[in-house]
Amino acid sequence: MAGHLPGQLTAGYLPAVPRLRPRWRHRVNADARKPLWRSTAWWIAAAVAARNLNGQRQVRRTLAWADRPAPTGDRRSAFPLVLHVVIPVLREQQQIPAALSWFVPLLRNFPGSTLTMVTTAREEAERQHLAAKLAGATAADLTVERFPQLTDDELAALGKALPGTIDGSLTGALAAEVLSSFPTTAEVVTAELARLPEPHRMVRHVHYRGDGRKAAQVNAAVDQLSTAGADQEYIAVYDVDSRPSRELLDRTADFLAHRQANDGGLPCVVQQSARFATQNTAGTWWERSLCRGAARAQTLWTLRREIPNLRRYADAARRPHATPRLPGLAQTVGHGLLVRMDVFRQVGGLPTFTVLDDVAFGYRLTVDGIPVDSLPFTTTVPAAEYLRELLAQSERWFQSYLDYPQCAARWHAEGHGSSRDHAAALTIGAYRGMAWLLVSPATAGCLALALGPRTRLPTRAAAATALWAATVAPVRALAAAEGRHLTVRETAVRSAETLAGLLLKSAGPLTALGRWAVTGTRHAALAPKSNRRTAPSTTTDREFA
Repeated sequence: MAGHLPGQLTAGYLPAVPRLRPRWRHRVNADARKPLWRSTAWWIAAAVAARNLNGQRQVRRTLAWADRPAPTGDRRSAFPLVLHVVIPVLREQQQIPAALSWFVPLLRNFPGSTLTMVTTAREEAERQHLAAKLAGATAADLTVERFPQLTDDELAALGKALPGTIDGSLTGALAAEVLSSFPTTAEVVTAELARLPEPHRMVRHVHYRGDGRKAAQVNAAVDQLSTAGADQEYIAVYDVDSRPSRELLDRTADFLAHRQANDGGLPCVVQQSARFATQNTAGTWWERSLCRGAARAQTLWTLRREIPNLRRYADAARRPHATPRLPGLAQTVGHGLLVRMDVFRQVGGLPTFTVLDDVAFGYRLTVDGIPVDSLPFTTTVPAAEYLRELLAQSERWFQSYLDYPQCAARWHAEGHGSSRDHAAALTIGAYRGMAWLLVSPATAGCLALALGPRTRLPTRAAAATALWAATVAPVRALAAAEGRHLTVRETAVRSAETLAGLLLKSAGPLTALGRWAVTGTRHAALAPKSNRRTAPSTTTDREFA
């Protein structure tokens, strides 16, 4: 037989050639053969599904507890509710007349109650800062997106001043001159109080002279209130666009009477939790839909997280011997916050050393073991109407979670709470902040797993369950609680809007962290807010589901 060289082909003989497979397909097949309990995708989908199912359970429990129909007959409560309503205002000239028109008649029904509008000298400093930022601005720069702190009238006046400039751009001096032609919020409050048909001793105007923000304004107003009846009267903190109804205050009086009968004393702190509603003012359909979905997602957070957490905390705080550890973490909100006057002074008022005050105030109440009761009746507040406003609001709210370490350091040094209490509070706060950060990635991951063509059936089922419990189930539960029957199309539309809101929910927190990392500070020269350009909502507006 003739010899042949190695590798040389001969008749009837072909060397075996290995069959090559793409590496990604090999990994997919390997994952398919892997036991389910070793699959990362399965555990992620199962964890998100478990959290969302528990959230849906809390939504149903809250809806069964809150906003029950009022008893028939006269709704006037026999409890003498006395509220000292404090409304801090900054760059909110256009909101003052409507706020006075709402609160003055409302509080007449509750003898002894007062209304304090708190303006601040910070507005003049911020106006100067805005004038400096406007230096060099052209007509194209004078937009709401770039200067959300300015009203439409102020932007129009600045635009009219441009033709008189040399190069078609504003100078700082010219911008300051234009802005100074508009009255400050303090001047508007003074003028509106003078227009009241008769003198009202119940209405006051306090002008805060410092450079603090909302918390400092509220504290300055409370400092000027009489201490008589401090253990029977409440400080009520509202925003200028808040519209608490007579029914809400009657329900609050009933709740206080009920707690007094059960506990032998009035509650220390009561939180009026809020639902969120938009008025569909955005110019495009997608922005209207996105903001509606975000408002609905925030309402669901109130029902599945805020109210249940407050109820658990209040129950545990009233049984300190049964719960030797820290009984949770109260998360108060600076809208619809009622604090008994003696308690407000006992804790030193709202904290002024943090970026925001509401969640930090809850931290202080927690380490002091002061219960915070959730009112079983929700109010309605305006939600963001535009994407830029939505992102800015979310970024601003997340600052509260970043304040927790500062709260722990300050109050532990002052002797409030033990080291174990602060460690537990920080752990809970970190968990809640991380949960917020992961809402969008978790939702997006479940969506990808549910739609992925190569996802294993158990993982696909877990991901689909997570999405259903976060969108479809709560949408239908909200509608059922309001006595509505949704069609299949309505359910699909509202569920898709809610899904979009969840996919965007983590954008604000990520922006807050990114801005902090880049700038090295979370404090800004301008207060983190913008002028609202829509009318406030009322308690009876229930377009949530």
